Amino acid sequence: MRVNTRPSSLSLIFRSYLADLRQWLGRLATGYALACGVMLIGAVALLVAIGIGVAAAFHALEVHYGIWIAYAAIGGVFLLLGIVGLVVGRVLLARPAPAVPSPGRQADMLKRAIAVPVAARLIASNRTGAGESVDPTTRALAAGAAIMLVGWFAASRARRQRDAIQD
Repeated sequence: MRVNTRPSSLSLIFRSYLADLRQWLGRLATGYALACGVMLIGAVALLVAIGIGVAAAFHALEVHYGIWIAYAAIGGVFLLLGIVGLVVGRVLLARPAPAVPSPGRQADMLKRAIAVPVAARLIASNRTGAGESVDPTTRALAAGAAIMLVGWFAASRARRQRDAIQD
């Protein structure tokens, strides 16, 4: 294994996409954790409200109508907090998940990683006269590949501009 080797372009592109994917998963997990936490708080508050309501009902039967307005108010507040917490948590969970990141940036990097060395070889072979030893079929294939790469760049740029205008 060589000591001072640079990682390949494909490796860098793959790592870049993995970083984007890891970031997306982190945001997704954080959103679900927040929603579950709010729902848990709502469920606990609802249980407290039920406990206070049961205690208030018991005391209401035991002692006629004095302190029970206080129990009813406290139980009502916890009941309201519990229902609000459950509804907010449900709304948070019902949100659509963010879209999986598209590898558009990495595809552009891949295009450049492929096109630059090919174009450099084509230019170098034409300037140094090394193109004299290349047969006409290889030249035609290289020219076709270069034209396809340029067309690929132009088509993807036009599509991105069209998509940006529609958004």
